[in-house]
Amino acid sequence: MGNPTMRQDTTPQKTPPQKRNKTLLIVSIVVLAAAVICGAIFLITFLPRFNQMQSDPLDLPTETPIPGNELDEDGTSTPPLCGDEPEMTILLVGIDYRDNGYLYGLADVIRLIHVDFTTADVNVVALPRAIVVEETGPNLDMPTPALLNQAYLYGTAGMGHYTGSGNGAGALAETIQTNFDVRADNYVVVNFVAFQTIVNRLGGVEITLPEAVDARPAAFFPAGTQVLDGTDALILARNRKNSSDNARIDTQSILIRGILQKLMSPSTIPQLPGLFDALSSSILTDITAQQVQTAVCMADKVNLDEIQFFNPSLELITDSRVYIPSVGKEMNVFLWDQDLVDWIQQSLAAQPD
Repeated sequence: MGNPTMRQDTTPQKTPPQKRNKTLLIVSIVVLAAAVICGAIFLITFLPRFNQMQSDPLDLPTETPIPGNELDEDGTSTPPLCGDEPEMTILLVGIDYRDNGYLYGLADVIRLIHVDFTTADVNVVALPRAIVVEETGPNLDMPTPALLNQAYLYGTAGMGHYTGSGNGAGALAETIQTNFDVRADNYVVVNFVAFQTIVNRLGGVEITLPEAVDARPAAFFPAGTQVLDGTDALILARNRKNSSDNARIDTQSILIRGILQKLMSPSTIPQLPGLFDALSSSILTDITAQQVQTAVCMADKVNLDEIQFFNPSLELITDSRVYIPSVGKEMNVFLWDQDLVDWIQQSLAAQPD
């Protein structure tokens, strides 16, 4: 005969309180250790990758503070919610260069993004590419009058007309400061390849168009909500058919808002390592790893619905025809005066309603 089967007692046993407390302590230590290890991996792995994206920093002549960030009533300033600086102005540039590089390019999209770290307010101010400028910065050799977007082109390494730091971005930032008295602290430059890469890596961008945009034969975008891949997003951003420059700027702002929404979505977090890898060889920026940490800190403090987009009205810029010596012909341009300068500065510092 075989050995009799031993019956096991399946009655649940109560864990003694001391043993339960010890188990909880061990689990807590393991969780804490895992969090520390994950944080270390992020700092060691991803922030150095982001640092590889750095280009020459801006070296603009003078500090031009944005009005509206005055001291409190007691004479002190409000401490920033994240980082050490109370505010930051970023020059965002989209260039029309099709190759996977930045040797040349005209500035197709020009935005000034002002972040107030004391109030978590973000304002995005558009500067039309066809604004005419009569003066450039001291380090840029460019025939004038010229279109604002030409400042970037003449500053590129391929053209070599800028002796300051930051190549095209530096030349454009210096020209903006010279004409509009706004100093950019940092810059981000995106070419065609980088823009499509960003949108595709995010799984597309969801936008809502107030009216249809006819870009046929390349594409047709109906009014309403839709998701665009990188190719279609680029077509929409660059479309000039049946569209004014101001309408095009509004459409670009819709795309920028859609990208920001996707970047700030919790579902994007697992994609960030791959996104960083994709961007490391695709964009130009002088933003540092420390500034990236500050941006991550600010992500849950910014109300996306309160990010404000500003586009100058036709009362601030006037359609005209001006001879542009660099192209040897008259071109459609926007003329401006001090009212535009005041509007830019006020918009950068505007508080949400």
